Amino acid sequence: MTVATFGSNAPDGDLERHPELGHKNNTTPTTAPAVQRHEDDRASSVYKASVSSDPILRRLDRLSAKLNRIWVESIGIRPLTVAERTGESWWSVGLLWFSANVNVLSFSTGTLASLLELDMRSAMLTIFFVGAFCCLFPAYFSLFGPRLGTRQMVHCRFSFGYFGASIICLLNGATMLGYCILNSIVGGQTLAAVSSKSNGTSTLTPDVGIVIAALISLVVSFSGIRVLHYFERFFWLPVLICFLVLIGEAGTGPQGLHVASNQPEPTSRAVLGLAAIVAGFVISWSALVSDVSHYLRPDVSPHKLFWSVYCGFFFSCVPFIMIGAAFACSSYDNPEWADALSVSSGQLFQLILAGKLGNFGKFLVVLLALSVSGNISATIYSFGLTFQTMIPRLSMVPRFVWPLFAIAIVLPLAIVGHEKFYETLTDFTAVLGYWSSLYVGVVFADHVVIRKRRYESYNTAIWDNWSKLPLGLAAIGASAISLAVVVPSIDQVWFTGPIAARAGDLGFETGLVASFLLYIPLRLLEVHFFSR
Repeated sequence: MTVATFGSNAPDGDLERHPELGHKNNTTPTTAPAVQRHEDDRASSVYKASVSSDPILRRLDRLSAKLNRIWVESIGIRPLTVAERTGESWWSVGLLWFSANVNVLSFSTGTLASLLELDMRSAMLTIFFVGAFCCLFPAYFSLFGPRLGTRQMVHCRFSFGYFGASIICLLNGATMLGYCILNSIVGGQTLAAVSSKSNGTSTLTPDVGIVIAALISLVVSFSGIRVLHYFERFFWLPVLICFLVLIGEAGTGPQGLHVASNQPEPTSRAVLGLAAIVAGFVISWSALVSDVSHYLRPDVSPHKLFWSVYCGFFFSCVPFIMIGAAFACSSYDNPEWADALSVSSGQLFQLILAGKLGNFGKFLVVLLALSVSGNISATIYSFGLTFQTMIPRLSMVPRFVWPLFAIAIVLPLAIVGHEKFYETLTDFTAVLGYWSSLYVGVVFADHVVIRKRRYESYNTAIWDNWSKLPLGLAAIGASAISLAVVVPSIDQVWFTGPIAARAGDLGFETGLVASFLLYIPLRLLEVHFFSR
């Protein structure tokens, strides 16, 4: 990969200092390998010195080398060289994200339509169009992986700066843990529903189910990217079959899927509330997509990769959220379904599948419960990378340690919070959309407008050099100022802004537009005054 430099036109010959400059100013080009080797040697020396001086790190480093021989990934957050980016299966990235989202959490997210008192038609249209739009961003951001060889949060440093990226990492880490907790809860509740009795008791508590789902995910995420790809490549198929059987057994008509006679009239507030939930569910993936695509060859077709990832997200998130909404809206005049959903989605699965198919139906419910493992595995895999980027000193700790750390946090919180699942899901997914919109708006503006989509404008050799990376003042400033319109547009149980009180939840939309527009002039000013 070639990195353009500008000799006397740019201090230190670093395009990162003058990203607004175009190819026509490129007078003294150099190639990346020499610069990359120098930076890699420097980073390697720092790493070896740190490891050799700490007995715990020495042991972990030796253990990492041994585990690497049995397919446990050891590479952390450093950008991959061109020689290390050898993957050619562009379709496997899209399949991974498809598999990660074909699960009961997507279904449960759709069931929130009834809590918002939406009718079937409005819910379907909202989910479809908002989902179709939001899938564009994670699909586009996945292209950074093969072209730059960077993890997603490391790439964030090229707009938010070395220290500013830590703020995004903190928010992203909290998001990942939140998703893992929600997935563990819904998986545990579904497993508990399998053993439920007619008197309402269960021989298997949700706590046990939460532990089972989390431990399966831990094994996959611990192993690393190769095992994760293989796991996700096949895991979606039995889960998809379970959902198809569920729809078939539910049937149509007054006791099945139908447009309820007593469905509520749609309101703008309800529509925008569901839009915020769907946006938060989908767009938050933008903060980790290149973590699993940066092993691909730099010359992999960007169009194929983009559409692979877009289809992976669209055909998993949108249809399965819509299915959940269809069941929820059908429950308006179906007391049996409504009672089951008031407990959990798993209780509804048990009612329909086990009630009609007996023990085979229970087996299908178990598979649905375990479907959360794909989502948790992919999320926990990226959690450690985010944490290492947030606190650079922790990059010395091997990657395989972080899944253990994440599960240690997720398990107790999931066990404590499973009784308030739907309230947590509603608040959490909407809040994701708020911060994610600011992150996406800034990064998208930086790449498309400031850098004019030129990947050579990124000098990945300075990924861990705070003195050469952008200061991040423009990105942080754009995000902070955008809050002036985001906060009044928030519509949640715990807060309703003046704009939201009149129209509904517009926090995601205003955040995305405001951060995008504000970043452009602020970044140009930052370059003008600080030359980087």
